[in-house]
Amino acid sequence: ILVTNYQRILSGRKNMHYIEDNYINFAGEDARVKETQDTKDSEQMEASVESVDRISHLPDHVIHHILSHLRNVRDTIRTSVLSKRWRTLWYSFSVLIFDERKFSARIGYEDNNNKEKTFRDYVSLSIHNHVEKKLLIQKLVVHMINFDLNDIQYVDHWLNVAIIKNINELDLHVGKKNINNYTVPQNLFSSKTLTRMRISGCKLETCNNILLPHLQKVYLCKLILAEHVIENLIFSCYSIEDLRIIKCAGLKHLRVSNHVRLNRVEIYHCNQLKRIEINAPNLDTFWYCGKKTTPCKVSLEGCTSLKRLTLEHPQVIRDFYKNHISNFPVLERLDISMTNSMIKSIMISNPHLQKFSLKGCKKLKVVRINAPNLVTFECKGETMPWVEIHSSCLRDAKLYFVPKFKHEVFDFGDEIWFKMKSFIERFNHEGFKLVLYSNKNIVIHEDLNNITFPPVPDLGCEIIKSPTCIDDILCSLLQLLHPMTLSIISPLDSTFPKLVYETIKSRDKDPICCKYNTFNNKCWRHFLKDVNFEDLNDMKLEDIKVNEDKRTYTWYKWLKSDYTTLQCQMTNLRFKRKSVVVGPWGCNGGNSWDDGTLIGVREIKLVYDCCIDSIHVVYDKNDNIFRAENMEELEIKMKFSDEFLMNVSGHYWPVVRGGTA
Repeated sequence: ILVTNYQRILSGRKNMHYIEDNYINFAGEDARVKETQDTKDSEQMEASVESVDRISHLPDHVIHHILSHLRNVRDTIRTSVLSKRWRTLWYSFSVLIFDERKFSARIGYEDNNNKEKTFRDYVSLSIHNHVEKKLLIQKLVVHMINFDLNDIQYVDHWLNVAIIKNINELDLHVGKKNINNYTVPQNLFSSKTLTRMRISGCKLETCNNILLPHLQKVYLCKLILAEHVIENLIFSCYSIEDLRIIKCAGLKHLRVSNHVRLNRVEIYHCNQLKRIEINAPNLDTFWYCGKKTTPCKVSLEGCTSLKRLTLEHPQVIRDFYKNHISNFPVLERLDISMTNSMIKSIMISNPHLQKFSLKGCKKLKVVRINAPNLVTFECKGETMPWVEIHSSCLRDAKLYFVPKFKHEVFDFGDEIWFKMKSFIERFNHEGFKLVLYSNKNIVIHEDLNNITFPPVPDLGCEIIKSPTCIDDILCSLLQLLHPMTLSIISPLDSTFPKLVYETIKSRDKDPICCKYNTFNNKCWRHFLKDVNFEDLNDMKLEDIKVNEDKRTYTWYKWLKSDYTTLQCQMTNLRFKRKSVVVGPWGCNGGNSWDDGTLIGVREIKLVYDCCIDSIHVVYDKNDNIFRAENMEELEIKMKFSDEFLMNVSGHYWPVVRGGTA
């Protein structure tokens, strides 16, 4: 019946591959376009190497095994240009991915009113075709939106087929249309082949007669579950290594006892949870994040192998730093978030601790760390506490503070800079580099002498051990900060600025640094158009003030006033980036948008890859193109991956994805 319905939907179209050609498994459209463009080249390649083509004669199961180890679906699709046989086998690949969000965005306008039904029938038909070929299902990913009770028959059928076909991995995400949640069927818990289970947006009511002998990873997100259900699941599955429970309701007490294989546990915002008790001798990683107003007691007694601990809850942090940190003899990494915490002092003592991160400092006044093997220290927040570190191995430190009121500007008399300078002075001046950075600018001090601080409201500080590779320093700074300028303060005879410039400048047209990444996940090298020297001695402040924004002007003014008269070498590099332009929206034939002030946005320019560095808005008024300099937000800077663009909208009409490129 499902197949018949789907064929009826496709009636009137040229062939049944309309959706498949435009949206095979929802993740490969862009890669398949590339494949189509290269078809001719592929055929020529086949003809030229036909006499030595051995890869096409590999057994089916070997090719499927190779495909399963590729990093992403696009790479998997690209293998189809190897030969016609690989193309055929890709269609029978045992990893099935169905995402209704992407499906709805790509389906034709004529099916707009029937997208939900079309998606469900498409999934059913795809699984049916897979079964007809007598193939197993290694992995099934289903991401639904707008679930209602009429969809139960579909989801039950998909899961039943997957279980019969010896599924290894299941990712099921169900977004509901109303108050009804999908209830996970009992037979899912009797799969003898399931190794990874990720369920989101569902309900777990019964969980009896569990037979999951190979289940290793369990991710439960936004579930409604009874307490006995999760206890039965954990108790019955001794093979579980990774347990993550995220924003689940109904769970009040989590107990895990003598679970030998359990390696990782993460609990995030399960706000009804009152107590966590874990006794797992091989637990390596524990992460807990909870709501401040929801008290919770956490006990990790017997977790003697714990190496990484992350805590984001004031009460739990207070309990641990007072009583428990020293109880983990092999703890290597400790991450603490002090957001909304009233704790004023912390003392950490652990002989094996190597990395310590302290974030959200607001009320914290004093931090004392007794960790002889500490290598890395990080501290972020509104204010800087007084920090005492007893370690002979410390190689790098990161300090970043933003005042409560962002318009405030730090100066040399501020308490933060007094504490920061005191902290920096404890390092051996000859062994470290100091990096100061703001919103758009970076300055690297090759040594720690003659340090001054720029008068900006948001300033970060990193202290880096000199032997650190230049490539590592640049990758970290340029990938995360996306600066406009990079300044280097160094001794007159230093070659460090030249090395930095050559490292940035020397890049291939197609850098190999990201050859295993997806198209939308490239490093800074792919989007750097050019880098140029600037001689600040030849630049006049009047010209800078006219041509630059206030923040950049303030930065240049500080550099010229504080360093041009010193006996040092000051190198300033200016970056030019490639930009990705989408749109236009508004009066150029794109989608209509009224921002409430000026009618029609002509262009929106997105700069620096998919992790958007800034948004430039250009208006069109009476056929004149201009930037409205009196508007408050001309540029919006985001810090990927903590911040990313979700939606762009005007006051009245939303800007939809698309437009005309």
